[in-house]
Amino acid sequence: MMEAKQEAIDELKDNLGKKKVADDIATRIVHRFTHGPEILLHSEWDKFTPGCVVYPETVEETQMVVRVADKYEIPIVPQGGRTCTYGAEGMYGCIAVDLARMDKIVDFDESNYRITVEAGMRAVDFINFLAEKGYMSLEFPTMNRASQMGSRAALHGYNKFEGRWGSSGNHIKALEVVLPNAKAVWLGRGTRFPTKSVVGYNLKDLFIGSRGTLGIITKLTERFIDPPPKYIYGISAFKDWRDAFKTYIDLKRPLMLSAGVWRVKSYHKWLLSQAVKAILELDWPEEVAALTDYHILGYPEVVEATERLVKRVVSEHNGYWSEDLPETTFIGRMHESMEKYMGMGAIGTERIEKGGMGDRIVPYDPGIPDGNLIKMYEEHLEHLRKMEDGEHYPALADSMRVLSPGEPVPTDLSYTKLWGQWLANLKKFDDEARNEFKQWFAEWANIIWRYNGSLTATHNFIPRDMEVDLRKRELGEDYYELMRAIKRVIDPKNIMNPKVIF
Repeated sequence: MMEAKQEAIDELKDNLGKKKVADDIATRIVHRFTHGPEILLHSEWDKFTPGCVVYPETVEETQMVVRVADKYEIPIVPQGGRTCTYGAEGMYGCIAVDLARMDKIVDFDESNYRITVEAGMRAVDFINFLAEKGYMSLEFPTMNRASQMGSRAALHGYNKFEGRWGSSGNHIKALEVVLPNAKAVWLGRGTRFPTKSVVGYNLKDLFIGSRGTLGIITKLTERFIDPPPKYIYGISAFKDWRDAFKTYIDLKRPLMLSAGVWRVKSYHKWLLSQAVKAILELDWPEEVAALTDYHILGYPEVVEATERLVKRVVSEHNGYWSEDLPETTFIGRMHESMEKYMGMGAIGTERIEKGGMGDRIVPYDPGIPDGNLIKMYEEHLEHLRKMEDGEHYPALADSMRVLSPGEPVPTDLSYTKLWGQWLANLKKFDDEARNEFKQWFAEWANIIWRYNGSLTATHNFIPRDMEVDLRKRELGEDYYELMRAIKRVIDPKNIMNPKVIF
């Protein structure tokens, strides 16, 4: 496979115009990375540098880019807000496709609760448009100021109220994709209309979570809802994190979801003590091992009845609140800080090495069955301590620490995503630290599988040189080979994000 030679770049400029094709070194460097951790595992960052970056403004221009890539057999890497952990990093000589200029609302079907937008629209603009019309978006990522709508489909994104309404693939009812042969096709769940059907195959879902390996998503149709008239937020403290997790599990049971508990989440003091110190400059109370918070939405009488039930569950598991604890608004401030720094990580370049950004947040998110969560978490905590103790992984302990040991949030019914973060010092992450991290990760994978969990629920990070082996172990050989077969049929020249998976 070729890199983006000057002949191809010139052809792109002739067809798109020079303002839509950038091959200067500064722009190419900016489009090397996501906020993800893969760069930690490489000493040579030039391998991530695109040959050029293109900014199509229409589906026809996107098709033209794909035709040029196909002609010269140059890899294409579709890029959204680059806030996910895996997939949107550049690769040497590729054509990076930035869809940010494709940000229009195509259709607003108010009576049928459907909206069609271009893939480059920012999630925050999508959310705000619906709010201004008196509706509520179910698409609500943490990184909504940076995330693009097409990326939400490409990564099958996580959302604020996923426990009640599901992830991005549940809300997306149809999408337009430019295939590797440059044809634009409109795909749905058995029909071209934005609803379920059995007229044809459900081809829409084939592209949900495909991370640019099968085509470039250019438009999508999503559902939206009426906003609930009442919203109650509550939070409780626990002296034993196990009680907090039991409360979390009880509050996310199907009957509680149907009663109006749209979101529930727990926070371990490993995270809380650092967050409160950094945000409020306070010491976390030693006796508080964890918090669990909840969001109840719906009609007023239902919300009030559900709140009484929730408080009973909290009490049964020894939950309480005290005036000695920080005001509850710090949870929101903690999320705002995370969005800020992860967004910065998405655009970090040489400043990382030169002192501007010495540390890098590394997200992780295994999916664990609720019935195995507490036992898995006990072993998970012990393995995290090994990362920091300086005895088991000395080089890793000097270059990475735990920000969050994993905050349980609902994902699929009766499953939990352990959303956590490590903090890596790129200046210290040398070859020894890289090798130790891979060893640590391999053992961590075994812990996850021991409890029938999945390596990643959303962010999808697996160290690239371990990727094929670990994916095969989780998926099984036949599943993996079927994925490869689908990829070969749709993308026979392997130009669409070829660094991913295979």
